[in-house]
Amino acid sequence: MRIKQLFERVNYVTVNRRLNPKLWQDEKLKPEIKTALIKIAEKFKDFIGIDLDVVDFTITGSNANFTWTQFSDLDLHIIVKGFPDEKERELYNAKKALWSEEHNITIKGLPVECYVQGEKEDHHSTGVYSIVADQWLEKPKKVKPSLDDAAIKSKKDSLVHDIETALASNDPTSLRKMKEKITKMRKSGLERAGEWSTENVVFKVLRNLGMIDKLTEKIRELEDQELSLETAVLN
Repeated sequence: MRIKQLFERVNYVTVNRRLNPKLWQDEKLKPEIKTALIKIAEKFKDFIGIDLDVVDFTITGSNANFTWTQFSDLDLHIIVKGFPDEKERELYNAKKALWSEEHNITIKGLPVECYVQGEKEDHHSTGVYSIVADQWLEKPKKVKPSLDDAAIKSKKDSLVHDIETALASNDPTSLRKMKEKITKMRKSGLERAGEWSTENVVFKVLRNLGMIDKLTEKIRELEDQELSLETAVLN
C-alpha cells in the first residue's frame, strides 16, 4: 500500500486547494476566530500560574497550512520572550497536559491545543500566523511533499508492532519508554528535515491510527490503578 493510500485510509489529506474555510477568508483569519483564540490564549496564560512575558499569540500546524483535514487540531501557541530553561519547559509541558485533561475547547468543531513556545526556540512549520499582528509570519505554500513510501511504511509497521507489544505488557515503564521513543523520533525528524521528514510523517500516521492515544490512555489507566486502594483494610 502506498503511503498516500494509507493517509487517505486514516483521513489524511496531503494538500488542499485552500486553507480551512472554517477559520480563514482570503487567507486572513476571520475576526470572530481571532477574538475567540485571544480569549482562549489569555485563559491559558493565566492557567500557567506565573508571569509570562508574552510577545505574541500564533497559529501553526495543519490548520495554518494547506494540509488540514477535518480531524486536524488548531494549534495555538503563546509566544514568550527568550528561550525557556529546563524548569520552565517542564512547567509549561505539565500545565499543557493538565489543561488538556481539564478542558475540551473547540472552535468550529476543531479541538484547540495550547502550547507555550519561546520566541528563540526552533519551530518547524511551513505556516505560522500572528494573531496579534493579524498577518503571516511564515506563509504556507501549496507544495506537494516528496515522501519516501517504503521508509515511512517500514518505520510505521515497526512502531505499531512495538506499541502493541508495550500495550500488551501492562508495564507502565515500558509504555512510558515507548512514548518517549516516539517523541524523540519526531523531534529528531523535525530538526533534521522539517515537517515532511519521514519521522514526523510516521508520527502523524500513528496519531491518525489512534496509536498515540492508546498509549496515553493505557499509561493513565495503569497509573490510576497504582494509586488506587480497592480493598478495605480491616482491623
